[in-house]
Amino acid sequence: MTIDLKLLHHALALARHRHFGQAAAVLNISQPTLSRNIAALEKQLGMKVFERSHRDVVVTPAGEDVLKIADELVGRAEALSNRLELLRDGRGGRLRVVAGAYIDDIAVQPAAIELIKANPSLRLEILEREWTAALSSLMSDQADFAVADILALRDMSSLRVENLGVLQGVYFCRGDHPLLAKSEPKPDDLREYPFVMPGISLSRMSFIAEIDSGMRIDERGGGVLPSIAVSSFRSASDIVAATDAISLGHPTQIADGLAAGHFALLHLPWMKKLPSVEMGVAWKRERTLLPAARAFINLIRKHIRAAQAAESLATSRRRRRPPGIA
Repeated sequence: MTIDLKLLHHALALARHRHFGQAAAVLNISQPTLSRNIAALEKQLGMKVFERSHRDVVVTPAGEDVLKIADELVGRAEALSNRLELLRDGRGGRLRVVAGAYIDDIAVQPAAIELIKANPSLRLEILEREWTAALSSLMSDQADFAVADILALRDMSSLRVENLGVLQGVYFCRGDHPLLAKSEPKPDDLREYPFVMPGISLSRMSFIAEIDSGMRIDERGGGVLPSIAVSSFRSASDIVAATDAISLGHPTQIADGLAAGHFALLHLPWMKKLPSVEMGVAWKRERTLLPAARAFINLIRKHIRAAQAAESLATSRRRRRPPGIA
């Protein structure tokens, strides 16, 4: 049995909007055409995908399984079409990248600015996601490659993984936080305050396990959620600046806030070393990275090296300061 991908695409649109008129408008076709196409799909499948009423359109239990498969097939078809355009002339098509919440801020966005300036005709899509969502986007073909913490990705046989460098984090709070009155805060002292950051992988749970009383395992997504889970570092830093929440970030991300007195670093004497993450790029093993992707990755690597240099400078400055507040 051969199923027209166009019919599957139309079924997905109808499932999202649950209304023939609205779905038809989004698809830029007439409502009768959409009705005929859905009927044709159900005839080919030999089952009802939707239940109709005067007010609503509901997916049947069997239809839910059909639409899961349809979503994967349509996504793969769109990804293939997009890659062929990029391959044909190097400029057409859309390069799609998913980035972890920290590395997006540190290196991906600055690299994107350089890439766009050098290639104004390039069409680029950047998705900023917390760790589990970034992995999901990569595996469902919503991105050509991912830039993220790669510790847990190395064991995935379906992926190719390339190291970009190690980045070290620092714990921080707002500039007049009550914790700053303690010269040597203990884990219990930090547990009195909420921890805010994007979700992280299970392999990085030690970063907050001792100090976040509200941390929990996300059984659905497979990652770790802090007391206050956000999707971007910018959201986390805004919350820290306005509340007693504490967070974790890279020195380059909070340098301006530290200089202005909006943020302060937390010195945690029981920690032998600050948390560090191995950043890298990952893509599906059956894919070949195209020249545009390689050019982008090289720019990302350059900005990671710049962040490492700034990190080393910040570390040397902290070591010259007396014990207490970092």
